[in-house]
Amino acid sequence: MSDEPRDLLIEQAASAFRERNAAGMILPSPAWWDLAPQDRDALYAIQAESRIIERALDPAGRSATVRAVMERLAPMHNAKTQ
Repeated sequence: MSDEPRDLLIEQAASAFRERNAAGMILPSPAWWDLAPQDRDALYAIQAESRIIERALDPAGRSATVRAVMERLAPMHNAKTQ
């Protein structure tokens, strides 16, 4: 990791953590707003690589994003099937 402000912003924006608003809507990383357009392209490339690694490491071949969505949908699915 670098101490360059650009690299720190990209690292922060690439992390999996996302805040939610009062309605539960996922918010973009605050660091994303501070990135220049070309830095957002670099962030996209890093996130795409991360998803490939996540899928390779998961026994079911799912990324962290897929797992998070599935976890949020499970209570709705379970309520409909009961």
